[in-house]
This record gives sequence, structure tokens and C-alpha cells, in this order.
Amino acid sequence: MQKFILSDIEKCTGCGRCTLACSALKEGVFLPTRSRIHFANFARHGLSVPNICFHCEEPACAEACPVDAISRNEIGAVVVDRDACTGCGQCVEACPYGMVWLDDEDLAYKCDLCGGDPECVKVCQPNAIIYAEPDKRSLKERQLQMSKKISSGEPEEKRRAMAEIFKKRYR
Repeated sequence: MQKFILSDIEKCTGCGRCTLACSALKEGVFLPTRSRIHFANFARHGLSVPNICFHCEEPACAEACPVDAISRNEIGAVVVDRDACTGCGQCVEACPYGMVWLDDEDLAYKCDLCGGDPECVKVCQPNAIIYAEPDKRSLKERQLQMSKKISSGEPEEKRRAMAEIFKKRYR
């Protein structure tokens, strides 16, 4: 069975190491806004909610791409071919989780699972982000997290709406 990435909301401390490691690896700078992983902090509730790309079985971002610049690679990651991307932004609008963005060159970018060795997982000390073969519990949690789709808005709005849903569940 193929591995997937999943966040354990109850373990996340909101430290931000995952976002720093991701942006450093992918962009060469410590700039969390350019990370492929984000989280929402709810300080008054003592809760942080990591937002990750689920690499959906039927990715809406890939379906929306008019030039087929988004596909699934050999490890199961949904990836962007930046050479083929036209920067139309349809993938950004289509992602129900707010996990696709356009960069300064108007090209799409998203999590690519770091070639099967996700940096965010390696630096997450409380093990709030896992990358593993699914078991019964993780499949159920992933299904629950993926069931909360947001149909419109900017990526930040979608991620925040998802986080609000989970805040209510875990507080």
C-alpha cells in the first residue's frame, strides 16, 4: 500500500519547524509563507492545526489543469510540472483544501512529498506529521480530514475554514 502524509492535530504544538524546513528546502529561505505546509494557531484554545496536501486519489487540482501540468508520480505524490504550467490558477481555485499556490512567476507549486522523504516529517518533534503506510486508524483519520472540503475562496481562506472545523472537533 502507498504511503501518505497525515497530521495528528492533537500532537501539533504550533512550533513552525515544519514550515521553516519546507521553505528552506524548497525555496532556499526560511520563509513560512512559501512553505508547502501551513498551520493555524488557536492560542486561546491551546490548539494548532497543520494544513497539508492530501495527494488526493482524484485530485481536483489535476482535473482542473487545462494543460495537464499536474499528475501523480511514481511514489503517489500529486506534483506540478512547472515547465508545462501556464499559471492560469485553475488548480489553486479547484483545491478544496487550499494547498496549491501561484509563486512570484505565476507558476503553481504544492507539496511533492520531497521525493518520498518529507522534510516536514523529519523535523516534527512531537510527531504531529506522519508519513507512513496507512493503518486502520490513520485511514479513518485521513478520511475524516478529507471529508471537510471548502468549495470557494483563496487558499488562506480555505485552510482557515478547515482549521476552524477541526478546532471545534478537538477543543
